[in-house]
Parts: sequence; structure tokens; C-alpha cells
Amino acid sequence: MRKKIIFRADGNSNTGLGHLYRLFSLVEIAKNAFDFVFLTHETSTNGVIPKAYSKVIIPEAITIADEPRWLVDNFLPETHIIVADGYQFTSPYQKQIKEKGYTLVYIDDLVKEHMYADVVINHSPYIKEKDYSKEPYTKLALGTQYAMLRPLFLEEAKKVKIINVLDTAFICFGGADPYNLTLKAVKGLLLIPQIKKINIVLGGAYNHNEIFDLEEVHSDKLKIYKNLSEQKLINVMQQCNLAIAPASTILYELSCVKMPVLSGYYVDNQKNIYKGLLEKETIIKGGDFKAYEILDFKDQVKSIIESNKIDFYIENQHYLFPGNSKMNLLGVLNRLSLSFRKANESDMLQVYKWSNDESVRKNSFNPESIELEAHKKWFKNKIHDKNTLFLIALINNKAAGVVRYELDQNGSTIGILISKEYRGQRLASEFLKQSAKLYFKTNQQPIVAYIKKENIASVKAFKKARYSYFKDEIVNGCFSFVYKLEKENV
Repeated sequence: MRKKIIFRADGNSNTGLGHLYRLFSLVEIAKNAFDFVFLTHETSTNGVIPKAYSKVIIPEAITIADEPRWLVDNFLPETHIIVADGYQFTSPYQKQIKEKGYTLVYIDDLVKEHMYADVVINHSPYIKEKDYSKEPYTKLALGTQYAMLRPLFLEEAKKVKIINVLDTAFICFGGADPYNLTLKAVKGLLLIPQIKKINIVLGGAYNHNEIFDLEEVHSDKLKIYKNLSEQKLINVMQQCNLAIAPASTILYELSCVKMPVLSGYYVDNQKNIYKGLLEKETIIKGGDFKAYEILDFKDQVKSIIESNKIDFYIENQHYLFPGNSKMNLLGVLNRLSLSFRKANESDMLQVYKWSNDESVRKNSFNPESIELEAHKKWFKNKIHDKNTLFLIALINNKAAGVVRYELDQNGSTIGILISKEYRGQRLASEFLKQSAKLYFKTNQQPIVAYIKKENIASVKAFKKARYSYFKDEIVNGCFSFVYKLEKENV
């Protein structure tokens, strides 16, 4: 059964647009892998939602308490994954959603609620698993390895950046900027002779006017942008070599483009990201921006220009944001739609292609290519062998790999391969864990895995799936580890 994602977030000039924009990033990552609908309340600033998205509006009369019941009336729980981003999705809401039968992913940054969601994503590097109160089944995806960033920013993160001078500033304080920090920061930078150009990006909910008057007076130095596309925002950032921004999604995006950033916070949900990035030394300490006046911005930026630590911050940003979070986030979503079925004759050619993949052959104890006729015979024997449990892994009902158990009197030997399409998503351990549960429903004997010593990724996957080191062994002339899984450890 294929699953569809409901992306759920709200935002307006009063609450800010951060939850919407953060969820847009995840939509862009997942939209080619899943069918989806974007769900928001009628009170949201719906105009910022991309027109290409399939959008459903929750009527204004529906309160957050009514919402779980409304969802069931409109979306079948067994065919939908809800991905929710917002502070209104508290413990009681999550509990009701789970009781209705939905799979739930919650995007968090406050670490206040008891979590009932299947998965909680918090991309602050400051938060640890011990900080959470959660259900035993709740999985946590923590840190910048799960940074919710749009695809073009992830590509920027992989690039090398060299900055020799600090003379062009980027300023953005988010969707609403309720304290009009943009204006204070701009006025502060206008007092610094070394700053030749200031690029200002305003959010969709920005409602102050004085900044536009200032642009007219300083048209040679100031340029205001609003409602930029992803590529245009990157283009503006690339023109800059210094930035001022709060610890929100915009800071992560700046860290991908790479430049010294004066960062701080003005709302609670920015504090954990701020603490985490400050700890990792990727930003310049700004503290509580609400307390800032014009001269505070001036003094801080002057200090940055004089410090000569450009390369230090750029190197740390590149280390913390290597551009791999798309694959990690896809893995989080794909694990939620993982299932298995027994292999049948129609799988023969697909398994043949997977088995002859260069990477699969390299990690096999028999690295030679497999002939099709030999494979046909082998495959037919295996799917009809009562001592072989031959499983096809399905991700959202699409064949994604193989897990095979071959039984003898001492136990069972496992073999696993994952389609190239799904590699790099940290799925191997989930394949192993979920298929082991199926195996132990009808078998008591332990499972053993033979792994080449140089295949470090496989060793990590088996360890994560609760396999324990058993012994060393030479297999077909290869130095190998043998790992074992007992039923009581599943």
C-alpha cells in the first residue's frame, strides 16, 4: 500500500512564517519520492505556499482540538503519514493522532512536550536524546545531519568558499521581524565605512515601512529584496561576505553558502540552535537580539571585520553542514513506509540486476559477475527452498532491496542488499531489524552475518541492528567478522 504525506504547518504575521518555510524545505526534499498534500489553517498566510503544491485549507471554525477528528474525516489514517511543524501540536494532539492510526513525524525545536510521534526531528546540534521525554517507540533524528534545507542550499554546502575581504553584508530577520531588528542592523552597518553594500531580505510577513525610506536615501548602498525564490536568495547571499541573522532556518542557509555570521535569538525557539552553533564555533556570538540598539550592531560588526577569523568560521560551517541531510531525511521518511513480502518469480530479473551492481559485487565474498542463466536457476531454487526465507524489501510499495535468510541445523545465515536508489539513507539497519522480527516469528535459531573487515558501513549497520560480534573467520580467502543475533535481542 502506497502512503501519501500530509505536510502540516501554519504561519502568519503574528506567529511568524518559520514553520511554513522549514516545512517547505522538507517538501522539496521529499516531493519526488512521495505524493503529498500541504495542509494549513485558514488563518495562515497562505499566499507564501508555493503554487505548485497541492494545498488543502482547514476551515477557520476547526480548532486544534477538533483537528484530529477532522483529519480522519478527510484523510485515511492507514494511507497517510503526517509531518507536523508547529507549537500547537502538543502532547494531547500527538496522542490523539496516534490513536486515530496515523504515522506521525513531529518537527521540534523547544524540547518541552512528551512525544507520542513515531519520529521527532530536531536539527539543533545542541539537543541530545536524554533531553527528551518520549514513548518507547519514538525515534529521534537529531542534529544538523537532519538539517531541513532546500536542495539548492545542500548543493551550495558542498562547495569550497574563499573570502578575502568583508565589505558586503546580508541582513535577514525572518518572516515577520516583530522587533524590526532589520532597521537597527542596517542603521548600525551604515556607520561602518568598510561596509560598501548592504543586501536586505525581508520576509513575507514584514509590516514595517521605515526601511523603505532608508533605501531611498541610501540607494547607492542598500538593496531590499522580498519573496525571493530559492535560487535568487542564493544569488544574493553569494554577493555577500558577512551576515546578520537569527538562529533559524536562514542561519542554516547562510552556513551552507558560508560566511562569517553574527547570530543571536529573539524568540525561544531560536535558543537551542543558537547554543548549538555557538558551541560548534560556526557563528559569532550575538546573544539576545531584543536587547540590541543601533550601536550594538555597529560595534559587533566592526569587531568581526577586525578579528581576521574568516577562514575559521567557514571551515567550521563546512564541517557541520556537508550537504548530506537530504539523504538522511529521505531515510527517515522511507523507513516509515518499509515493508516486506516473499520473493516470487517476477523478481528474478530485478534481483539479478541488483546482485550484479558494482558495489554489491565488491562487498561479496564472490566478486565475479553473475551469469544470467546461472542466476535464473539459483533464484528459482531459493524461492522454493523451505530452508530459505527470501524477502523483498518494499519502500512505499516499491521494491528496494533483498534480505535473505538461509537456515541450517545451527542457525541462519543472512544476506542483504539495497537498491542503489536507496543507498546512503541509513536504511540497512532498519532492513535488518524489521526483517529479523519476521524471521523470528517462525524460527528460534540465531542469525549469523559474515562481513568483510573492510566493509565498515555494514559492520555499523549490523551493530545498530543489535547484532553482536561473535568471532573472526576467513571466508573465501577474505578476513571477515562474524556477527550474531539472538531472538531475545530483537
